[in-house]
Amino acid sequence: MKAKEYYRMNMGENLDALMNLDPSCLGINRAIYPGARDYEKGPLAMSCAQYLVDTVKPGDTVLIMCGFVLKNQKRAEMDGFTGALVMARALSKGLGAKPVIITPRESEEAVKHCAYAVGMHYVESVGLLRERDFSVTGYSISRDAREARAQAEQILKETNPGAVITMEVASANEKGVYHMAVGWDVTEIEAKMDELFFLAKERGIPTCSIGDCGNELGMGAIGPYIKEHVPGAGAGGCYCDCREGAASATAADHIIIAKTADWGCYALAAALAYLLENMRVMHDGEMQKELMKAASRNGLVTTDGSLTPAIDGYGIEINVMIVELMRACVREGLSSEEPLWVKKYVEAGILTE
Repeated sequence: MKAKEYYRMNMGENLDALMNLDPSCLGINRAIYPGARDYEKGPLAMSCAQYLVDTVKPGDTVLIMCGFVLKNQKRAEMDGFTGALVMARALSKGLGAKPVIITPRESEEAVKHCAYAVGMHYVESVGLLRERDFSVTGYSISRDAREARAQAEQILKETNPGAVITMEVASANEKGVYHMAVGWDVTEIEAKMDELFFLAKERGIPTCSIGDCGNELGMGAIGPYIKEHVPGAGAGGCYCDCREGAASATAADHIIIAKTADWGCYALAAALAYLLENMRVMHDGEMQKELMKAASRNGLVTTDGSLTPAIDGYGIEINVMIVELMRACVREGLSSEEPLWVKKYVEAGILTE
């Protein structure tokens, strides 16, 4: 292994460990992580980041899909939404990409009103997006599958994306039923974003997906593993007549499993900053704080359905800490001198230059 690859692998380990901290001790993400790790054959966030660096070219549009609608308030949750804006910023600053955020109708206006929190301009068309730096635009997807299919065709025609990234998006199981992770049927209230994802896959557009429980779009890449290791994900695990469980049937090219999808987004942004050797690619704690406040004021809810600025129940303080810890790791990794023992590894033939 080359020394540079060795450093990159260990930075990936740091970021995966931070995004999978489990303060609530539920262990779902940790149950899924080994399966995702085998699928990626290495640290998840770094693997996905390298894929994007190799795939996305300056000026490419990238579709960023987010928006899981919760059963209690029938409103979209903050997890995934804030991560989508973080990712839009990272792709714009780091790769010169043109981000397009796809949401349920419930979140369409919130994107317009929250883009400022990550320093992005919201513009009304793809044409303006291509003309203006540090900009983002958006589309919404219907709850009706037929209408969603037509919208998906139009979105792909207008954007011609270089990649699709999803975070915390509801996905149907093998019987076409959408579930919350605990097994409730939410088919009627979810945007049918699978339609856009399927079309993108059919056309060979690269896909990356971020989730936390295995019921999200893209996680079908390791569906059998999720069904085996997550309670409620497999046959008989849901609370509806389908009896198929909550596991997603849609498979992405690359996947990230984290404690919350947003923490996976932070890790992906951090990995991009490391690979590109540019700290400005990743947002900081102050921006995270502002973003969460803006999202809650624009109708994004946390897991109990309240407008508390929290992601899966985790408030501003811990999210800021996660962001700053990731930034500290990347900053140290980019600035540290090569330690003597690595040179010894090279001399011993364990590593190569």
